[in-house]
Amino acid sequence: MIQLQRLTGMRSGEVVVMRVCDIDTPGKIWQYTPPTHKTQHHGHMRSIYLGPLAQAVVRPFLKADLSAFLFSPAEAEAERKIEIRQHRKSKVQPSQVDRRRRRPKRKPGERYDVQSYKRAVYRGCAKACPPPDGLSSEEARSWELSHRWHPHQLRHNAATRMRKEFGIEAARVVLGHRSAAVTEIYAEADRGKAAEIMARVG
Repeated sequence: MIQLQRLTGMRSGEVVVMRVCDIDTPGKIWQYTPPTHKTQHHGHMRSIYLGPLAQAVVRPFLKADLSAFLFSPAEAEAERKIEIRQHRKSKVQPSQVDRRRRRPKRKPGERYDVQSYKRAVYRGCAKACPPPDGLSSEEARSWELSHRWHPHQLRHNAATRMRKEFGIEAARVVLGHRSAAVTEIYAEADRGKAAEIMARVG
């Protein structure tokens, strides 16, 4: 999900709802049409183009069930447990065959939402860069806040990169920025330009 946002500049809310049925895969450039997006209430169509790099990220997550979400916390948790088992150095005891709590307070869902995705990124940041030893709880909290980032920053990073390489108009087109007052008469030209750019960078 992080890699896709970095490559395409899509919003967090767009990456968490990706399904196979929303991705048009024929052709060299795939087109992802989110079922919901930020500007749909203005009557705008949102198309996200997946170039070769983004396709390589998505391909392992494609599923036979076309309505299934590509990125599932439940699947990620199951894979994590399998990996832990495979790397055990001691033999698994009979009482440890199934460590799942019988009545967990919250089971992993079939898809992330924006908040759960953000929390996962924050946990990853905390694990990758833990506070140094010897800090007070307040100092440790301040350290964590200053050493983490928000998924939406990936969209800003992509915008900066595209603006630098292709210009501000290209960045606007790829990121789907459009005022409600702008006519849809230029939409087809925009989509063509977005596909051309993503063939090169995404």
